[in-house]
Amino acid sequence: MENAFLQFEIAPFLQKGLEKMNIITPTQIQSEAIPQILAGNHVVGRSKTGSGKTLAYLLPLLTNMDETNKELQGIVLAPTHELAMQIFRVMEELTADTSFNIDVFIGSANIKRQLDKLKKQKPQIIVGTPGRILELAQQKKLKIHLCKMVVVDEADRMLQERETRQSFVEISKRMDKETKYMFFSATIPGNLLEDIEALIRAKVTLVSSDAKLETEKVEHAFLKCEDRERIDVARRLVHSLNVKRGIIFVNHLDKVAETTEKFQYKGMKVAALSSDSDKHQRAKVLQQLQSGEIEIVVASDVAARGLDVDDVTHIINIHPPVNEDAYVHRAGRTGRMGKAGVVITLVTHKEFFIIDKFQKKLRIKMNEKELAFGKLTDKKS
Repeated sequence: MENAFLQFEIAPFLQKGLEKMNIITPTQIQSEAIPQILAGNHVVGRSKTGSGKTLAYLLPLLTNMDETNKELQGIVLAPTHELAMQIFRVMEELTADTSFNIDVFIGSANIKRQLDKLKKQKPQIIVGTPGRILELAQQKKLKIHLCKMVVVDEADRMLQERETRQSFVEISKRMDKETKYMFFSATIPGNLLEDIEALIRAKVTLVSSDAKLETEKVEHAFLKCEDRERIDVARRLVHSLNVKRGIIFVNHLDKVAETTEKFQYKGMKVAALSSDSDKHQRAKVLQQLQSGEIEIVVASDVAARGLDVDDVTHIINIHPPVNEDAYVHRAGRTGRMGKAGVVITLVTHKEFFIIDKFQKKLRIKMNEKELAFGKLTDKKS
């Protein structure tokens, strides 16, 4: 089959790199975003997790980089260490047959080691967390003002959290007025577009691959239960569905520990991820889930940002998400790249209206289920 990426004017080394990675058909967000970015527009891309947004910005970014120019030319900003490392690994793969110097700078790494590395070799493209990149720029170790292009991944989170927002603002102040920006996010909440335009003092082009959730292979369902039964019902669901790779979401920090302990007491292979988890704990839990050492991760919304694990089959919301954006983020952890998945939300009688709201706002059908005698079935009306 012919490589469909040939329709875009991307660099020849990228076409070869994609073929090596066995990627020949662009996803919707790639088809929408790549031409706009190559045309020189500031772009805001909305696309759910797992829909190929990393390539949607890396391909045009790398196409616009000059291999012979040894100065810093491009920056990709990510709010978490894990996400920065994932992006860096994809970039490494794409530039494997080139002489591009690329590097990653994350806040948790030893800054002395990073400074030593910068003395030896200056990168042309960097990926990193905004705080660390700003710190290196302030120390005049990175000449970020030379950058032609800046990408902000998980832009909604980056600009809503005070610390990362402030770092981005300081970074953007150092940029040339000709610098082009790309912002990508699974959701575009409220006034994000206006906020971005005010920050970069320029108009942006919105490209989107999901005005609604991609539901083709993801089943959305809900189950009524009493408030005190939530954890037990979730445990029975995991057992009934024989979940081997799933994520359970809770809305409160104390419920992360309680749910994990109750599952472990029943002999289930489970681990917790909360905003209290440090980067080593996060890395360990992700590796355990990927390897099958554990089958369930219990997580809060904050902890699940940047949580990219292949082939998650089930998402169980012990509590309904706080809003439709949060639902999109949770649901986006399954059904990645067109694979099948199931999202089940537990609701009490008083929370029933939330299901109605999600169905209308997200234009999805959520099927009511019942759990009886260890079997999950459609609720008889």
